[in-house]
Amino acid sequence: MKIQGQQICLKKNLSDENYPLLLGWFVDLEVIGYLYSAKRISKFKTIKEIKDFLAEEKDEIFWEIYASDDKFIGYASLCDFKEKEQCEFSIFILDKNYWGKGLGLETIRILLEHAFNDLKMKAVVLETSEFHQGAIKLYEKAGFKKIKAVPNDRTVFHKGEWVLSGSVLMEIKSTI
Repeated sequence: MKIQGQQICLKKNLSDENYPLLLGWFVDLEVIGYLYSAKRISKFKTIKEIKDFLAEEKDEIFWEIYASDDKFIGYASLCDFKEKEQCEFSIFILDKNYWGKGLGLETIRILLEHAFNDLKMKAVVLETSEFHQGAIKLYEKAGFKKIKAVPNDRTVFHKGEWVLSGSVLMEIKSTI
């Protein structure tokens, strides 16, 4: 399955040819430092470790993100489906050359439309580090609202060092 946007194209599943790129990005702390599992991910040395990690969530649907120049730049996912009413969303624009260009917002909007219209979800949730202000602003721009703060539940790489961070849980509800 493929979903075409104005600036991006989403392709369902992760293709083997892109795992070497993931391996390179997963050791870059600027790229993955705010993730819940950042310390673990940053130590990956093989593609098998990435595949095993990504397979831990059994019901996760991955979408490769391609820029308009057909370059693979990251992935997004929907997972943790709760009784066909709610799912969790995540997005990773891993190629720093594509940060700040609106590709994340377009990806979010396309996958929310898919979750609400095609999968019939009533709500989509996500979580991020309280220190990841760029992501929080992006999610708010896409319509997500903060619903809960969880103090000191993750270690993140922030301002050049590993620090304890809380999580911000956010949600957007279907309007249909």
